[in-house]
Amino acid sequence: MKKIQIKISNSNSVALNLALEEYLVTSLKEDILLFYINTNAVVIGKHQNPWKEVNLTSAKTNNIEVARRLSGGGTVYHDLGNINFSFIRNKEEDFVNFREHIEPISQALRNLNVENHISPRNDIFIGEYKISGNAEHVNNSKKRIIHHGTLLYDSNIEQLSKNIKPEPIQIKTHAVNSVRSPVKNIRSEGDLGDTEAFLTQLISQITNVIEVESKSIIDPKLISEVSTLALEKYSQWDWTFGHTPQFVFTNENGVNFKIRKGKVIECENAAMIGLRSDEVIK
Repeated sequence: MKKIQIKISNSNSVALNLALEEYLVTSLKEDILLFYINTNAVVIGKHQNPWKEVNLTSAKTNNIEVARRLSGGGTVYHDLGNINFSFIRNKEEDFVNFREHIEPISQALRNLNVENHISPRNDIFIGEYKISGNAEHVNNSKKRIIHHGTLLYDSNIEQLSKNIKPEPIQIKTHAVNSVRSPVKNIRSEGDLGDTEAFLTQLISQITNVIEVESKSIIDPKLISEVSTLALEKYSQWDWTFGHTPQFVFTNENGVNFKIRKGKVIECENAAMIGLRSDEVIK
């Protein structure tokens, strides 16, 4: 791996940080390792159906934002006890190589006396409990990739479990389903201070594992392209919900609704055609 620039976002906004990832992969040329921490959010993969992945009633009640990221993979929970890391790199070949990016994180954790292993599905586990889920996005035109993952350090496991357990509604879809695993916090294995203190120690150990060119704080709000992208894409219903792959929802009365791009396109009741999906899935 070439020398990498470590950047730390000082924002806790899920929309801003997802927009920052997209900006870094499309607008810069440098190899970057980005870290950020978000306030309460459930983040679904690009090709997922939020109604099959998220308890949307609980999320709304608990003021938990729902967001869709640029990469595929499964649903994850973010809060101030979870650290997100993103390798954003130039790649001429071997685009999808999860272990290349997971192993430095795994080794840095071991250097902090957090024993762990990488699963066949390219997640990080402590024993039988998952502490890190990972996903990738390839930008073929730029020949750049995003590999990002979570690190559960001191998350609210109760809220995590509650909000990524969808409500029992009938949906037929080819959207990507999450693979559920039992989870735990790294802090339960050894207290390394609060989340910020743990992040500082983690970064220190990463510099012993890979070559780091520089380290800096980045404020995504000061990058106009990021602020615009956060507002016009990552904060919008059309991206988070409307981007859902086509699916069929059957309500409690047995009425079928075929939904594409967030709108009803087929229904036995013609008056329902054109309605937004959240107007019929209640």
